[in-house]
Amino acid sequence: MSSEYDNIPSLTSIGSYSRMDTEFVSKGDQEKCSKYNKVSREHSKPYLLCLRLTGNLNNYEELNFFEEMNSYKCNYLNLWAYYQLSKFEEEERSNIRALIIDNWRESEKYEICDNTQFVFYLARDADYIKAKRLYDYALNYYKLKERHDDYDIACNSKEDQYIRESIQLYKGINAECEGNKNELISYCKAYNVIQKIHPDDRLLKLQCKKVEYERESSRVDSIGPGGAREGHRLQGKFTETSSFDLPAPEVASSSGSQQAMAASIPILGISSIFFLLYKFTGLGPMARNLLRTKGINGMNSHEELTHELLESTYDDQALPGITETYIGYQAT
Repeated sequence: MSSEYDNIPSLTSIGSYSRMDTEFVSKGDQEKCSKYNKVSREHSKPYLLCLRLTGNLNNYEELNFFEEMNSYKCNYLNLWAYYQLSKFEEEERSNIRALIIDNWRESEKYEICDNTQFVFYLARDADYIKAKRLYDYALNYYKLKERHDDYDIACNSKEDQYIRESIQLYKGINAECEGNKNELISYCKAYNVIQKIHPDDRLLKLQCKKVEYERESSRVDSIGPGGAREGHRLQGKFTETSSFDLPAPEVASSSGSQQAMAASIPILGISSIFFLLYKFTGLGPMARNLLRTKGINGMNSHEELTHELLESTYDDQALPGITETYIGYQAT
């Protein structure tokens, strides 16, 4: 499976995550977030993340960026939050994880939208990527079907590839998760939700009736949602290890010691997840019951800030550790 197959700026998911980055950053809790800004006249990455997160939570009712999937916007907010965490260096992630969990828990919207899914994603990066791609395909399905099925508009080669590889992903997850198998894995949880949204394996039936291959690269690469220049990339560029030093889903082979480590890390990760669920979410009793019954398987001004975000929030050179492991989107 190509790691870049979902790098299509016109996908609904691309625009949705981009709006979560910028729409309500100016409405974030500046007083609460100021403690993350070490230099008062500079906007640190943790400070900007805090503003984005608190801005989105404070304006949760207005996060209507997901069209037919608006009723599942909490799911997408959790996906977005985990991607924000992944952009920080390894040594920073413990503090950033606390930033996200603490500010979310203290939000007045916690009872409406909690961060339980975010905590589950901490178990394994590769599982999160599968869950995210599945949720994104469920969201992107509507416009793809309207354009290429209902109106019989030809797909370009990237759209055709995206549909084919999304179906391949869906089939693989179906085989792993059907019948509540592996129900504690994050992408199996996502699969069970998607099954309710798109019953009867509807996502498997989408296809391009015709495909145009000529002169499409410049059009697809440079044009984003609504004809705008590409702002973010929603994809999974993998090297042999993921951005969390875990095996990428497409690595064909590894040494015996690497396999042993790969088997032990998820177990340790899931143990940590249940502790976080117990400690920081409303699902403490649920986590305890699962352990008993299942076991462990498995800004100076708003205008200045907005301008800065649009130009340089996702500077690849500033984040050398993840430039080859994008699992969400990036600015150019």
